[in-house]
Amino acid sequence: MKIGICTTDFSRRPLDSLFTAIEGMGFGAAQFAFDSIEESGFRADNHIEIPAQIDEALPEKIAECAARHHLELTAVNGTFNMAHPDRAVREEGVRRFDGFARAVRTMGCGMITLCSGTRSRVSLWTGDPANDTPEAWRDMAGCMRAVCAAAEKYDLTLAIETEAGNIISTPERAARIMAEVGSERLKMIMDCANLFHAGEAKRENARAVIGHAFDVFGRDVVLAHGKDIAESDGIRFCAAGEGIVDFPYFIKRLRDVNYQGVMMLHGIDREDKMPACRALVESFM
Repeated sequence: MKIGICTTDFSRRPLDSLFTAIEGMGFGAAQFAFDSIEESGFRADNHIEIPAQIDEALPEKIAECAARHHLELTAVNGTFNMAHPDRAVREEGVRRFDGFARAVRTMGCGMITLCSGTRSRVSLWTGDPANDTPEAWRDMAGCMRAVCAAAEKYDLTLAIETEAGNIISTPERAARIMAEVGSERLKMIMDCANLFHAGEAKRENARAVIGHAFDVFGRDVVLAHGKDIAESDGIRFCAAGEGIVDFPYFIKRLRDVNYQGVMMLHGIDREDKMPACRALVESFM
């Protein structure tokens, strides 16, 4: 199992500088975000994290730079708020997605990561009581079907994850959206830290929570996120090894379902911690 890292864990910088840093820390793969590099000219807002336009030459430049630094571009962030209460925001996210998907394919990458969204107007990761309404589910599912059509067109896999503040907040909801959309393009990210809701992040709960998620959608996992969550009554993410996620058990369950992809580290708050996190997770393998 190769170990990679999300580019969003780094400060924004030029493309070659970013990939030089990732290679220098011993990572062999990356989950890429256009917001991470200066050349994109793009800054994600709190609702849509997909550029409205991507310079035609940039995807090939990114692919060539990754090859020089011996990096596999495993996935690209294609997140937007699929349940935003403003229909125009949802439609703009869908509108951008086709050109974005074409750019991802040009980069030589076969996977886009998604956010199921929220009724919150604050951020696409912020919870809202209206997330549990049929209307929120309907709007999210409509966007999900639309992006699956683009994924089919460009031969891409789409990966969503459970997130306490989003519509897809439980393993059961993850299974439900995959069944409703009915597309083989739609699969799952296993981010164990995201499985916990407020009040659940206790060390004694870790194996049961992780095991339940694997029981529900383990065979649909196409990407593993090596994020951690601190033991608390709330939700406070942290670097791998600093929280309650049982990584040896996580890795065992991935092997049980014959997962052969990347363990993508995520949620590391300082770059100087990254090599130690990589070494720790590697030791569990």
